[in-house]
Amino acid sequence: MIPTTLITTEELESLLDSPNLVVLDCRFYLTDLAKGSLLYQDGHIPNAIFVDVHHQLAASESEMSGRHPLPPEQSFSKQLQLWGIDKQSDVVVYDDMGGAIAARAWWMMVQQGLKVRVLDGGYPAWLREDKEVSFQQSTGTKSNEVMDVSFPWAIDEQSVVENFEANQFQLVDARAADRFQGENETIDPVAGHIPGAINRPFMDNLDELGYFKPAEQLHVEWQDWISEDEDSYVYYCGSGVTACHNVLALNYSGIEAKLVYVGSWSQWAKRMLRLTKAQ
Repeated sequence: MIPTTLITTEELESLLDSPNLVVLDCRFYLTDLAKGSLLYQDGHIPNAIFVDVHHQLAASESEMSGRHPLPPEQSFSKQLQLWGIDKQSDVVVYDDMGGAIAARAWWMMVQQGLKVRVLDGGYPAWLREDKEVSFQQSTGTKSNEVMDVSFPWAIDEQSVVENFEANQFQLVDARAADRFQGENETIDPVAGHIPGAINRPFMDNLDELGYFKPAEQLHVEWQDWISEDEDSYVYYCGSGVTACHNVLALNYSGIEAKLVYVGSWSQWAKRMLRLTKAQ
């Protein structure tokens, strides 16, 4: 079943007084972890709760993990409760990067059976359309419901290794073409991509203003890349964040997609270094 995907600024504005609405501000910058919080303090959508992507949507990086491993299921269940999210919630997530970051929150929550949507155009669209801005910090009201969290759409490193023999799925890399091709690598210690992967940069899902392209257009574009057998494709990126944007775009276009290799290239690069040292 295709999950909920996007919401417009007009639709969100009409829901601001809804008791079931939970809005999460997911602005995040890999090279400046404090920047998202500072921008939130400078203005955000009314009643939005700031999300610390690095700590609340991910566990701490380890020697064997990627940059943003999934948090323990019990920890994420507790976090949802603290945000005031339960099965009746209408969740909206946004960022200022065309949904590149918010898509990770969407992907993690939609697996829990929650109604969650990404704000199309994000905070820049909200400002561009002169919508109400708040400067008051919101933390949400703790929910009484404890959700049973699981991540059935997550693919681990061992599954990717075994796939070289089993050939059960095609990897799709969401990073920019230059990084995929091993050029201009400024983040990870090894450049390149996982052998056999194809490249569909997540930015190709967006128009020049950062809105998603029309669903019909995305459907046509993605059909040039993949069939509609969702379990035959696994999406990855640098650290399991922007890969979720491709999953979001596919579902928005009417093509079901789920699976993300969360460790992504940041974990695979560590694997390459270990193998090189072992030789």
